[in-house]
Amino acid sequence: MMLGELSVTSFADPELFSPDGVVPFAIAEPEARERAARWIRRTWFAPTKVARLIRSDALKRLYVPIWAFDARAIGYWNGPGVMRGIIEMDFFNLPISADRAGAPEWPLDVEPASINSMRPFSMREIGMTAVADSQRTFGEAASLAHARMERELAAAAKRSRSAKERDKLNMSRVEYARESCRRLLVPIWRFDYRYLGRSYRIVIDGATGRVVGEAPKSLIKAALATIALLWLVLLFGDTETALAIPERMTEGVRWLFRRLFHG
Repeated sequence: MMLGELSVTSFADPELFSPDGVVPFAIAEPEARERAARWIRRTWFAPTKVARLIRSDALKRLYVPIWAFDARAIGYWNGPGVMRGIIEMDFFNLPISADRAGAPEWPLDVEPASINSMRPFSMREIGMTAVADSQRTFGEAASLAHARMERELAAAAKRSRSAKERDKLNMSRVEYARESCRRLLVPIWRFDYRYLGRSYRIVIDGATGRVVGEAPKSLIKAALATIALLWLVLLFGDTETALAIPERMTEGVRWLFRRLFHG
């Protein structure tokens, strides 16, 4: 494998993360907040309160160290009986986080446009922006990248086989041709928050604006959606009863208001 193909020869330990380049921020904080809020609004059953938190609470500007792998992977698989096969896939900028505090498989793709905008690494380029720790070594990152490539090769091979053959298909070995790796600092906006005692995180790509993360579910919204779905099922099965339900609910609300305000 060719390591650090974009950098000049370095005397540093090749196992350690020494950036080849920096992807600059293209998304300003106001736009990052708006994109995250829009993502929340489109997420099923997400509480409205979370979108308000995104507009007001702290948003962290951060550079994350990424090992980005390119390779042509050639997988050899075995199936039931004498069945054999070969599958090939090209991988470009497959990202593995160098920060052990987060998930190793970075959830945001490193887009070609981000690579094209990359600038040489310098402390001046980083400025006052925080940089996440980079404890994951090249060897560890390469093993994780190979494991992901192997899973994707196996999944692609199984898609071409019948349902009966898929469970018995296994990868016997994988070869990696024209493999190389870049060490990048990629920009993100990160929003950490708590809702009903549980921690959540939303990440906005500082170069492309793409949003990933997790959001809580509003029990009220989920309950209302369930009631609506059950009503629709009833509507197709017993139209008369289904149409009578809203009328009876309205009568019940009127009766409650009369009891509350008129004694």
